[in-house]
Amino acid sequence: MRKSYIIAPLVLLVLAAASATAESVFYGSRLDQNNVVQESFFLPLTFILIALALISFVVLGARQWFKK
Repeated sequence: MRKSYIIAPLVLLVLAAASATAESVFYGSRLDQNNVVQESFFLPLTFILIALALISFVVLGARQWFKK
């Protein structure tokens, strides 16, 4: 039962990796005519998913630590 709780943060990390890969494959680091970086929604989504995964790991660790 305890192992099922760790699946959610791991899935979030896998989705973050997939989002970062999609960003680099489809968009890369393109510059427009004004030298402004063109990015998609994948890059912010990567950071959001990583933050959610880290928060989930911290909450799960705190729950286990206070449970003892």
